[in-house]
Amino acid sequence: MLRKGFTLQYLQPLSNLSSFTRNDLFQAIKQYSADISESTFKAMLQNLLIDGQVFRVGRNAYCVADGHMQSYSYEYSESAHSVADSIKENHPYLDFIVFELVQLNEFLNHQLAHNIVFVSVESDLGDFVFDMLKEQYPGKVLIYPTPEIFHQYWYDDMIVIEKLVSEAPRGKQELWHTRLEKLLVDVLTDDLIQESVSEAEWPKIYEDAFQKYAIDESCFFRYAKRRGAEIKIRKFIKEKTTVRLRLGK
Repeated sequence: MLRKGFTLQYLQPLSNLSSFTRNDLFQAIKQYSADISESTFKAMLQNLLIDGQVFRVGRNAYCVADGHMQSYSYEYSESAHSVADSIKENHPYLDFIVFELVQLNEFLNHQLAHNIVFVSVESDLGDFVFDMLKEQYPGKVLIYPTPEIFHQYWYDDMIVIEKLVSEAPRGKQELWHTRLEKLLVDVLTDDLIQESVSEAEWPKIYEDAFQKYAIDESCFFRYAKRRGAEIKIRKFIKEKTTVRLRLGK
């Protein structure tokens, strides 16, 4: 069994790589402990992920934390929590995800002063959520609005119900949380978000997100593909941003 003091030593050869595999890490550890078992290795990898010394950046792809990288988390507003709690209480088995517009402020030059709570609900069940929420928030709930309707009935702290794309990434702390991978794809694919955020801000959103946080690129592009936007997003990253993808595809 490796002593904790060896951690930085066996990670050092991997620290300059944009990504590495489980086997790469296993071989690096074996340089210090030739008889390490598979079960011990799995436990060590899990601990490295929990401690934030290593981040997952794709399917069987990891990177060493560089001192600036962190896992994405966001503190939702009381409005967002209230909406999520109502849905969970009334529809405990419903699959849904909540995103609020001010969640983007961390990445924007021009801060959004007004909030909108977007609720993505699994197909064909949005009407049930709409009927429930419109009683609690009269005059503040829209379901599947067009951009024209969205602007016509815009209201601060408005709640917008959208259709949940199948296989959308689920939150890590709470399933209804919006993962950063989903947020980034939606910025370039959701008509209502694009109506709310200037196109000039899009490159900065991507650059700040990829610089500050560990992005699971496999998850990110899998969801982009589900939205029919993988080619569009890869082109945007290459031509409009300084982002360098770790998986190099």
